[in-house]
Amino acid sequence: MADDIDRTNDYLEKLLNSKIRGIRDKAQLEKGAEGECDLCGEWMLRIINGACAPCRDRYKLP
Repeated sequence: MADDIDRTNDYLEKLLNSKIRGIRDKAQLEKGAEGECDLCGEWMLRIINGACAPCRDRYKLP
């Protein structure tokens, strides 16, 4: 028989899993392509929406 703690643990596990799924869905990035970064001008192997990885991190871009 499940008690309050078991029900709470089940609820928290479901909540955590749904939050993790949401974060993973938002984190999906397109493939990207080689090119010059629009922000820093460096040639990189992977440019997404005109920005390289260091610039996306620096300016908190997706």
